[in-house]
Amino acid sequence: MTSLMATDTTERYTIRICKGTALLPETRVLLQEWQPGDTRSDLAQRTLENDLLGKSTAHRVNDIVRKGFAPRFLLPDPRAARYVKRLLEKRPNSDWFGNLCLLHAARADMLVRDAVTVLLRRACDEGRLALSVDAVISFLCESEEQGKMTTPWSSETKRKVARGLLKMLTEFGFLRRRTRGPRDIRTFHPDPLAVAYLAYDLHFKDFTDAGVVSHPDWRIWGLDEGPVRVVMDDLSRYGLWVFQAAGSVVRITWNVASMEEAVDVIARLDI
Repeated sequence: MTSLMATDTTERYTIRICKGTALLPETRVLLQEWQPGDTRSDLAQRTLENDLLGKSTAHRVNDIVRKGFAPRFLLPDPRAARYVKRLLEKRPNSDWFGNLCLLHAARADMLVRDAVTVLLRRACDEGRLALSVDAVISFLCESEEQGKMTTPWSSETKRKVARGLLKMLTEFGFLRRRTRGPRDIRTFHPDPLAVAYLAYDLHFKDFTDAGVVSHPDWRIWGLDEGPVRVVMDDLSRYGLWVFQAAGSVVRITWNVASMEEAVDVIARLDI
């Protein structure tokens, strides 16, 4: 199974995962602190001055903001930060948050995306019940042979990255926590609020209705087009949209006019 990235992409794997894995508590704090117009330096400086990340060093704060948070939420523009912050203010307690952090992490980092859509997907398809460090290292060696690293990684680097990926997959809910040994694979279901967010996000990026339900981003949550159709049809009863599909034809009547409005509607859902 190959990467879901475009075949002509020039993107390559990096070791950015070693600077921060899921970063869920840190991302929550940074989104609450971030204000439109903030540069990465502004955010890092205020975070350090106000000790928002619990006595982290200046180096650690800069790593989290510049190599973790910014690529996921501020680049190439801060719309992701604006929308997720808005939803977080209105609906702070739900599993949707981790799902959207995963979505934006996978969009920003090809290695994160492939860890879910290739490595984990392959393990599930093969009927494996757990993932080990050695299995992830094998995946990284295979990826290296396919030219996905700019330069070869040392054995030590591969092991460090493999541990980071296992930790990330655990924090995002794909694996069970264990102190030692392989980590059991868990059944994963995205939160309905996250599903609604992604559907509207793709719609307002001008994908066709058929393009929304078939978009590769759904694979980050383990969903193929068939299950996406089912869950979007089910969400129709909450007034988010009117969903109609027959064969290859998909028609969706979208009931809001902007992503900001969509976030407000999603936040009010009684799910």
